Amino acid sequence: MGNCLNFFGTLDEDPFPSNLSNFECVSPTTMINPTPSDRSVNDQTHPVLVFHSVLSTLPVLEFYPILPFSTHTNLGAIYELGPELGRGRFGIVRECSCRKSGEKFACKSISKLHMRTSDEINNVVREIRIMKRLSNHSSSSDDKTLQGCNVVHLYEIFEDVGFVHLIIDLCSGGELFDRITRSKRCSEKQAALLIKILLEALQFCHSMGIIHRDVKPENLLLVDDSEDSAIKLADFGLALEFSPGQKFSDSAGSAYYMSPELLQGEYSEEVDLWSAGVIMYILLSGMPPFWGLSETDIFNAIRKRQLDLSSGPWRMASPSAKDLISKLLCVDVTERYTPAQALSKLIGYTNISEPLLRNISFPLRYVSWLVDEINISVLLRR
Repeated sequence: MGNCLNFFGTLDEDPFPSNLSNFECVSPTTMINPTPSDRSVNDQTHPVLVFHSVLSTLPVLEFYPILPFSTHTNLGAIYELGPELGRGRFGIVRECSCRKSGEKFACKSISKLHMRTSDEINNVVREIRIMKRLSNHSSSSDDKTLQGCNVVHLYEIFEDVGFVHLIIDLCSGGELFDRITRSKRCSEKQAALLIKILLEALQFCHSMGIIHRDVKPENLLLVDDSEDSAIKLADFGLALEFSPGQKFSDSAGSAYYMSPELLQGEYSEEVDLWSAGVIMYILLSGMPPFWGLSETDIFNAIRKRQLDLSSGPWRMASPSAKDLISKLLCVDVTERYTPAQALSKLIGYTNISEPLLRNISFPLRYVSWLVDEINISVLLRR
């Protein structure tokens, strides 16, 4: 996952040690001297020891803030870090609890060692600025329809010598991505409930002038472990701020969920609705609507938009479900459903007592396309 500490030279070890509390204080000595528990590790190649051995070669390690926000500096004084929940190329997410109240959150720690250029720093600053914007409005708004409860909330920001730490909502159910792969089945009612929550989240983001640009099952987090758990939209690392009518040209996102206009290089907030349509298609069929064995094949399929809503499981699907997917996956952005239009179609749909589509088993090839999706997504982010 690109875990090279190029800031200090090449070091192919994990930059995210198992105990991030060693790096909470701004004091250089706290960073350079490991705790006794770290010293007792017999394996001298343990990431923590390697990390400290590199830092110990530096004459002085001072705290240089990179964020233009007011932040706290001592994470460990306020929060106790718990088990790891996940990690990516630049960050690691852990469960944490407030020492004073005991309330549980998630802590996303982003290594500053990977922020080597102004663009990399600006990307992190933009992500935090967007999360602050959404979270502040969610907390203060009296409009209950726009409270942003379906978006992961940012509570506090910490910055120390080695990391930027974000205290965010704890979604203990994991990713919708994992739920899909485990259950391999979904009813129309279940899909409608999930898509309704996603559409409400997108409606809120767009009303705040935010395009997510990376809407996919991995970025939809389940609030808890229950079968009917709500979801929250997470990971605003690729999100952009926009004004009405503003267009963008840079490519970003994950291959299977990218829209035709994004591939063309002239797009706006409508790209998020296309991604929502892809997710609904996957929930009900187990396959992406536009398939390919390579990135080029996938993009060509998206451009051609040969949408299959008649074979396989779609023979049993309701006209309402197929119509909603078709309107979300409309190539003409002026005809594509907005969040409000799509939500209006779901009002009565989610109140159905019996699922219209019961326990459809996903095709066995489902697993293979998931692997391809992960690999292609990684390639696009390099």
